[in-house]
Amino acid sequence: MVDVKYGVFPNVRLGWEATKLTVQESERLGYDSVLLADHLMGKRPILECWTTLSALSSLTTRIRLGTMVLCNSYRNPALLAKMAATLDNTSAGRVELGLGAGWKQEEYVGYGYEFPTPATRVRQLEEALIVMEKLWTESPASFEGKYFKIIQAFCEPKPIQKPRIPVTVGGTGEKLMLKLVAKHADRSNWWVCPKEIFTRRIRILDEYCSRLRKRPRIEKSATSLVNIADSQEQLSRNLKEFYRAEEPDKPYEEWLKQISNRMISGTPEQCLEQLHRLTDMGATYFMVRPIDLPRTEGLRLFAEKIVGRQI
Repeated sequence: MVDVKYGVFPNVRLGWEATKLTVQESERLGYDSVLLADHLMGKRPILECWTTLSALSSLTTRIRLGTMVLCNSYRNPALLAKMAATLDNTSAGRVELGLGAGWKQEEYVGYGYEFPTPATRVRQLEEALIVMEKLWTESPASFEGKYFKIIQAFCEPKPIQKPRIPVTVGGTGEKLMLKLVAKHADRSNWWVCPKEIFTRRIRILDEYCSRLRKRPRIEKSATSLVNIADSQEQLSRNLKEFYRAEEPDKPYEEWLKQISNRMISGTPEQCLEQLHRLTDMGATYFMVRPIDLPRTEGLRLFAEKIVGRQI
């Protein structure tokens, strides 16, 4: 049996009122965390995640607040370290920092950011993680790399959490990214995917961990869409409503095939079986987005039947 934690991955494209409702209900239902995506633009309006987290911290008392994941390119890492330390203080030590190398080129172009090669973005991410670690643990802190530097910098007050704010790194590149995760992260994260891909990534990550760090393993988390209901009829209705809300540019059957690999779906018992297969592969933290949001039926049913249970 495995003790599993559950975070909620709200859909910040639904607006402030829906996001606030999702987060407050998630806290009431006993979820461990809420984690917001970091995007600047898309087909529909979208909330900026860091500003939203600051507002949510004053509306909650227990649930942990984080990102899944921040784009490293959008914020200077020294300033980000200061922002995270401040929010950790104002939220009584509830911050979870998720960070990634960035990928959405249209956002980079639209907002005037340079869009480096994937390898460069990963190297920038590594330097950013070093900068933040130093600012959270040293006073003053200095670092000079190829992309970022700090000179006798102070980050006071330090985060409440010790030795630092927990860091999740999202990314799947097997040569550069997973090696970075092994060196610098407390937790890895990627979307649920077919078994052969999931197990290969975990094997490679564990090999890097064994070679590069004192402790051999780090926590593995997986993000998933969730379609949960007590009947097949409601499951089908949820999917069709989600399809219409997403406004995809492809036929329903093609869309359904594409998202099925990123989804846990079925009755509570069937969802538990799918989660059990993932925990058998090494995952112990799940970031879930019920597809019927902003309705809370799926959020509630998942909490009542699954959250808090050993798998």
